[in-house]
Amino acid sequence: MRYILKQKPQVNNDPRAIDRLRKALKLSRLTASLLCARGIVDPQEARDFLKPDVSQLRDPFSFADMHDAVSAVKHTIAAKGKICVYGDYDADGISASAILYKTLSQMGAKVEVFLPNRMEHGYGLTMENIERLQGISLLITVDCGITSTQEIERAREMGMTTILTDHHECPYVLPKADYILNPKRQEETYPFDSLCGAGIAFKLSQALIGDAALEMIDIAALATIADIVPLLGENRAIAALGLRRLNEDPNPGIGALIKKACVKRTSNIDAQTVSFVLAPRINAAGRISTAKVAVELLTENDSARLEQLAEELCSLNTDRQQRQEKVVAEAMKMQEESGDSDHKVIVLYKHDWDIGIVGLAASKVSERYVKPTILLGESEPGVYTGSARSIPGVNIYEALNSQAKVYEKFGGHAGAAGLTIREEHLPQLIHRLNEFLKEHYDEEVFKPLKTYDLGITPSEVSNSLISELEMLRPFGFKNEQVELLISGAHIEDIRSIGEDKHAKFRIAKGGRAVNAVIFGTQAAAVPGYADIVGTLNINTFDMKPQMIVSTLSYDEPFEHKMRQTQEYLRKAAVPTEAERNAFFIGREGLLGVYAILKNVSEKKAFFPDEEKLVRFLQKYAAEFTDEKIIFALTVFEEIGLLEIQKNDRIHIVIRSGKRELSDSAVYQKFGSGEK
Repeated sequence: MRYILKQKPQVNNDPRAIDRLRKALKLSRLTASLLCARGIVDPQEARDFLKPDVSQLRDPFSFADMHDAVSAVKHTIAAKGKICVYGDYDADGISASAILYKTLSQMGAKVEVFLPNRMEHGYGLTMENIERLQGISLLITVDCGITSTQEIERAREMGMTTILTDHHECPYVLPKADYILNPKRQEETYPFDSLCGAGIAFKLSQALIGDAALEMIDIAALATIADIVPLLGENRAIAALGLRRLNEDPNPGIGALIKKACVKRTSNIDAQTVSFVLAPRINAAGRISTAKVAVELLTENDSARLEQLAEELCSLNTDRQQRQEKVVAEAMKMQEESGDSDHKVIVLYKHDWDIGIVGLAASKVSERYVKPTILLGESEPGVYTGSARSIPGVNIYEALNSQAKVYEKFGGHAGAAGLTIREEHLPQLIHRLNEFLKEHYDEEVFKPLKTYDLGITPSEVSNSLISELEMLRPFGFKNEQVELLISGAHIEDIRSIGEDKHAKFRIAKGGRAVNAVIFGTQAAAVPGYADIVGTLNINTFDMKPQMIVSTLSYDEPFEHKMRQTQEYLRKAAVPTEAERNAFFIGREGLLGVYAILKNVSEKKAFFPDEEKLVRFLQKYAAEFTDEKIIFALTVFEEIGLLEIQKNDRIHIVIRSGKRELSDSAVYQKFGSGEK
């Protein structure tokens, strides 16, 4: 497949700045270039970035309301009042709730945690849930509440002191909470505005119990990585220190989860392990069950109970994966059978789709078709709730917001959004979204895109370079894994590994080569020449450098196109009108193609490859596209009239005897009743 390869935006590529960093920190030019490209230009800033430590954690009392919030907590504890920590049901809200529960418990507080159930209570603070909090003296929200004006007002009417901690964007009018800890608040004095919800809970914990809060930095790190906030500044320090603790002396619950989920672990827990192994298990509780299970895991100390909880979270995650795979498979089937290939957006809905899963499934569908995707399930009779996931270059929030009047509920950002809509408005939404995207976005946006950091040659790859790149860990949002491009490379010594599910090979250019491996691609599908994007690591088997390839960008040989087209023709269910028009040839047209093939067979002519065969046929049947010629060949093969023999070249063999077009399933399917 041919990708659009695009270098990531570079904040600074000034050779003088690169040289200054290289000399000051004794780095390779490539590593210095990467730091500058990511906006890290000052030598001291670079030193701090490469060696994050506890000194980079900001003073929690820099929050404008922190002194008063701490006083309110201590006063409530002294008065033996009840404290409720009210969180969200994702990994961030769960982690934030656990941090404050553990902190307040250490301080001797009467504390409880309230986490909404996704299906029963909905997201965030609600009036119904506030009314449940009878007898609470102090309400502390975590990872939610900044837009809950009426709910906070009701809590105060009920006699609660309110501390609102949140990291989401602030509305023009803020809730009248007693104290607000949100670094995005306009009048806030805290010097770092990108903390996640658990990061703010951790700062409150630091203010309450000092250095003892560092025992919970691994929980804060888990949330910081999982919530996809920038891994820069204080977040980088939290993530790095937290990962260090995860590997040395983790929270007992996280330790139990690691033991259960990472049975085959051979290396340290890193940000990728958190993102793809630990966080999904924490999130699974809130998605398909109750988040209380995950909070208990992070706050419990009994080893036997922790083992049970870790097992339960792993089971929930397996259930989540199965549900997600079901939705993805059904959505892709619906798209293949009835989706309009000309549409720029995919909108699919089914009454039994799990609304806690559709966002994850939408990401997979969006990646597969390179189109923004919205999947929805029925949340109540006639009402559908779901999630949108976009592609690079398309602001899905902007597109959806253009139709704001049709939603019951809507919110989100450029890359993702959530919405609730009545079923009768869905056809209108699909049409208008498609028109909006056609009007506002170029066709290029909907082609496969792969971004990379810098170009490199095999001669520049070394163990010492890889060791330098490792210093950029932990990787995450705004400090992504370093992806390098080797353009115009020859691929040699291709071998299958892992029961032919994966492949290894050598990337050669300029007289030098580097070992490489690609996962999920069979050896037979690896081309001999490509532009290659991947990451570098050291193979622990032979301690040599290797590239973990993520993308092979190349022009597919025509035989691949022909094979894929024939496979589609045979497997497709009910074709759309557009697909019939694209592929189908009627009886008269097929007779014309057959006459050309018969002449080729009688003269024993041959062709060097499939493309030359198709081009020859088009010479005498110029009205037919590649797709229609392939359709004809497929039908003739299916009824036993034609055999395409291939060794070192292509030979055409026409079989004698009468054949009926009706014997071809492909002809019947695409002919739609033609006699």
